[in-house]
Amino acid sequence: MASSACGSDGRAGWFAVLAMWTRLFIWSAVFKTIGMMLPLLQDQFNTTTGILGWITSTIGTTTGLFAITSRLMGRWFGPGYVIMTCGTMIGVSVIMASFATSPIHLACVFILLTGTGFGISGVLIKEAIARRFTTNYATATGIARTGDSIGLFVCAPIVQVFIDTYGWRGAMLLVGAISMHLVVCGALVLRAGAPSASRYQKLPADDGISKHPSQLPSRCTSFYKNLFEIFDIRLLSDFRYWSVAIIACCSKFAFHMWHIYFVSQAKSNGFSLQEAATFVTVGGVGGLIAKLVQGFFLDRGVISSFHLTATAVAVCSVSYCATPWLTSYWPMMTSSLLILTSSGALSCLHDVLSKQVLGVDLLVGTFGWIYFTAAILEFSLGFLPGWLFDTTGSYTTAFVFIGSLQFLPMFPLLILRYYRCFERDAQEELT
Repeated sequence: MASSACGSDGRAGWFAVLAMWTRLFIWSAVFKTIGMMLPLLQDQFNTTTGILGWITSTIGTTTGLFAITSRLMGRWFGPGYVIMTCGTMIGVSVIMASFATSPIHLACVFILLTGTGFGISGVLIKEAIARRFTTNYATATGIARTGDSIGLFVCAPIVQVFIDTYGWRGAMLLVGAISMHLVVCGALVLRAGAPSASRYQKLPADDGISKHPSQLPSRCTSFYKNLFEIFDIRLLSDFRYWSVAIIACCSKFAFHMWHIYFVSQAKSNGFSLQEAATFVTVGGVGGLIAKLVQGFFLDRGVISSFHLTATAVAVCSVSYCATPWLTSYWPMMTSSLLILTSSGALSCLHDVLSKQVLGVDLLVGTFGWIYFTAAILEFSLGFLPGWLFDTTGSYTTAFVFIGSLQFLPMFPLLILRYYRCFERDAQEELT
């Protein structure tokens, strides 16, 4: 049954799903740990929350910057070895953070090791899932994506127990040890032989280079050609990539901004901190269910990925815009549930659309450049909702901006839909 779900080797496919689930669980654990320790770290290092928040946000930026090197790393060393190395980097970085004596130490280990490990491993694991699951890909992606949702539920109470029992340094050590589980997942992927893009081919003996060693221009041309191929730079001139990237990056950015500002916005609307936490918890359950249900609908042909994505984008956008005006309990609960449910489905649909539109051979470059683009977007515009609040004194403008940005993917989605219909019609005419 597992083999039929994957299309080739069920074991390797589900090992890749386990690796993705573990990586997302660890991602939630690390960020939840840092978030819960912010007051303790502020007192310990005599620093500001702004500096610690900047260090945390730059982890995501580093993740995007190093993600574009995933294809190169995967070709040189193989996905399994790279995933194991990334798991070691993440675990060691969190363990080293427990010995930090200043914010500079935290910045060095989190930015250089944690961000790099998450960025490269994420791209290679997602590509392994896409290559193994020729059928039921949406279902596999949904199962893998539940890792961060479950991590949010589980990690908060566990980390609190760690802090109360062992202090913040002991809690960091234990979270670092938990993060080492990604090394085991990488070993499983390696043992199962997860496929990757073809490696470099050896030049034949009569390739002409040995006969004409002085042809420097030819070698330079070959070097740049290989460089473009390794990093898939040609994607940057493909409108299909930019369409998928806009859908993914705008949705991720909008959700991250909502995640940052929702509790403060809810409190400004008269809700207590406990009520805001309840909204997020109930919405998180909806997001977890949506990740699983979308795979069932897509893989069984109940609804197309384009229609489901368009519906999720529209519902999410309207809910973002409506949030500032909701002052009653149940309307705010409904808005949070719709946002997190739609965002949960969109987090899976990004990967499904990428595979459908660009094909499996371009997925490493596509995922890498999407991570890179998302990092640039968050670094450039991440301040804007907070600036809008500081300027206007209200979250209304900020959430309308977030909702408008969430609606932007509707336009490239319609373009992709038109392109696919035009391509299908052309093929029907030829046949």
